[in-house]
This record gives sequence, C-alpha cells and structure tokens, in this order.
Amino acid sequence: MTESRQYHDMYIMRVIATLAVIAIHTTAQDMTLSTLGYYGNQLARFAVPMFLILSGFLLFQSDLDSRFLPRSQFYRKRFDKILLPYIIWTIFYSLLLHYYFNGMQNLHMVLPDLIRHLLLGNGFTHLYFVVIIIQLYLLYPFVRRSFQARPGLILFTSFVLSLLCQTLLYLHAIGTIHLQPYYGQIYLIAFPVWMFYFVLGMYLALKDRILEMSGRLSWKVWLFIWIASLALLLWDSQSTASFALTIKPTVMVYAVSSFFLLRACLNHFKAQSGTLIRWFSEQSFLIYLLHPLMANFLVFIALRVMVQPDLWSSSLGTLAKFLLTLIMTLLATYAISRTPLAKPLGGVRRP
Repeated sequence: MTESRQYHDMYIMRVIATLAVIAIHTTAQDMTLSTLGYYGNQLARFAVPMFLILSGFLLFQSDLDSRFLPRSQFYRKRFDKILLPYIIWTIFYSLLLHYYFNGMQNLHMVLPDLIRHLLLGNGFTHLYFVVIIIQLYLLYPFVRRSFQARPGLILFTSFVLSLLCQTLLYLHAIGTIHLQPYYGQIYLIAFPVWMFYFVLGMYLALKDRILEMSGRLSWKVWLFIWIASLALLLWDSQSTASFALTIKPTVMVYAVSSFFLLRACLNHFKAQSGTLIRWFSEQSFLIYLLHPLMANFLVFIALRVMVQPDLWSSSLGTLAKFLLTLIMTLLATYAISRTPLAKPLGGVRRP
C-alpha cells in the first residue's frame, strides 16, 4: 500500500496506545491515593484493546494490498518479530523477580516458574499481552479467508463470544458469580476474551478499502459518544470497585469509541506523522516490553531516597512517575536501537 492518511493515523494511534499503557502501569498503585492517578488510569483503559484493533487492522490491510501468504511464511514472518523478544524478556523478568523475592534461595523453583511464565505470560504484569497476540496470529491464517467471504458474520460472532467471556469474568471479579480460581491466568489470556477487538480491526481494514466507511461520522459526534462511554465506565468502576479491570463490557464500549474518536479527529485535522512519531511507533514493541522495568526501578530508587515518600503517591508524584518513566524508557530504547540487541529485544535497529 502506498503511504496514506490511514498509515499516519495508525502510527499516531499506536503511539497514543503505548503512552496509555505506560499511564496504566505508572498509576496502578495510586488509583485510590490520588485524583490524577484514578482518572488517568481510567482514561487509559482503551490501551490494550486499541493495540489489538490496530494489529487486526494493519495485518489484514497488508494482506489486502499484497496477497495472503502461505501459512508457514506468515508464521515465520510474524513470529520472527515477537517470539524471541518475548522469551528473552520473560526469562529476564522471571529471574529478576525470583532474585528480588527469594535471593539465592529456592533455586529449584526457577525452571518450573520460568516454564509457567512462558506459557501463561505472567513473567511480569504486561507480558500476557504478547501471549494474546501469539494466539491471534496462530488463528489468523485459518479465519482470514472465511472472514473475507463473510466479514459481518465473523465480526458479530466474535463480538458475542468476547462479550460473553468478558461479562462472565467481570461478574466473577465483582463477586456475583464464582469461576474456578485455578484458571485465573488462563481466563486473562484466552483468545475468545479478546477476539472481538482483533476482528474489528480486520473489519475496518476491509471497509476502508471497499466502502471507505470507517470514521464516516464527524469527530464531534464521536466526541459525544466517547464522553458518554467514559461516564458509563467511571460509573461502573465506582459502583462496583472494578477500576482495576480492563476485562469488562463497559471497557469494550469505551475502547471502541476511543478508537473511532481518535481516528475521526486525526482524519478531520489531517494529522501527519513526523520522524519522532514514526520512530516511536516502530519501536513501540520494545517500549512496551521495557517500560515496566524503568517504572519499577524508578519507584524502587525513589522510595529509598525521598524524604516524604507519600508525595510519590500524590497527583504531582503520579505525573512525575509517568513522565520520568517515559523519558527513561525512550532513552533506553534509543540506546538499544543503536546496537545489535535491538531486534532480539523487540525493537528496530537504526544506525
């Protein structure tokens, strides 16, 4: 595909989604302690769903503009970018956490824990997302042609499946029903929970090419819808104390409206992606994998040198954590991108 406004949109939206992920992780411990921490965390709840929508959009748009790769070539192309970084970062975070909590004791548990972390994506708080993407990539060659034949049916089916799963997990989280707790991590990463977002991205890519209907409503209309969806999310989070959840129906509504609002605004104002945005976008996977290390290192150091640790959980402290984490992550990403370690760690090497 030749470069178009759609690609400018996607670059910018990927950057916004990455910033939102960093916001979620830097405000997670401050949601009940500061106003900025709470509202900043809720505003950023679109992050993971938007990543999945963008993944489905760009993947299917790429296929439409070229050709469907054979399954083996597709897997080789996609997993070459994500599998090795996932394994390396999982090993790193797993060993780091073991040493932090156990020191050099219980070394016999290192290998079993590592295998479990690799399978379940729980080596650290953010790695579950990579396991979700791996599942969706594995499924993609099997559904893409049937999706192209009956996109509306596949979209509706994925919506019903994800809505049902998210509703059950939401009701479990707020104590209305009880699911088997042993499978908690499997619930989080299971592809049916997230499938709708990915298929929605594919559907929008198809409609962009055929009917150019994506983003047809004005940005003002989408702003109204977005405000209503945010109000619904805030009400839900407050009334059920579910503010730490991303898996719930109100987030589905909020995430989709956030996607369309951002796309409508970027189209209306004819936003262009400059060099910094493009660099940030292409390095977004490395930034995603790296930023929790920076965030936790920052908290670890700050709590040992601050005279008044409570300031760290204030609104000003929350903002400082976000900005410092972002700056440190970008600096580290830039340094890594200049070395041969860039690709193995999930980035793109640049001279």
